[in-house]
Amino acid sequence: MAEMESMQARHSVDIVEMDRQLAAIIESQNRNDRQLARLFEVVGVLGEQQLENEKRFAELVEANKRASGRIEKLEGNYELLESLVREFRSESRDYFAETDKKLARLAIAQAETAELVAEFVKETNGRFAETDKRLAEFVSETSRRFSVLERNGSTVRPKARAKKTKKAGKKGSVK
Repeated sequence: MAEMESMQARHSVDIVEMDRQLAAIIESQNRNDRQLARLFEVVGVLGEQQLENEKRFAELVEANKRASGRIEKLEGNYELLESLVREFRSESRDYFAETDKKLARLAIAQAETAELVAEFVKETNGRFAETDKRLAEFVSETSRRFSVLERNGSTVRPKARAKKTKKAGKKGSVK
């Protein structure tokens, strides 16, 4: 009986040690689960920000198309000026009045074109500056998040994932 009680005591000590080790394993697993969930959350946010950047770049492409149209109009105005100069040189003095009218129309067209070009340059510069700023913030925030994850002992690298749909209330909640 004493021998059984001795064995029972040894087994009780072993069971306590196993319980302690099991609790440590569970805590480690919970910590890993939290880190993995955080990584998935960060990757989701990065995906959303990538979609926003693609939208901004699409807007810039559209602005560039509008600018191309404006530039074509400007080129047309310069061609008109060249033709007026050629006509002026080749025609007699009887056509000075007609040339003056054409020059007046050309001056108006050039003023409109100059306004369009100035507006385009201002708009494009503003958009590029905004996109550069947001892209720099995005890269900085991404680097900061990965460094925080690395400091927390995470060795998991995000893998390419299918695009997630936005969940209500999630956008902008990650800092």
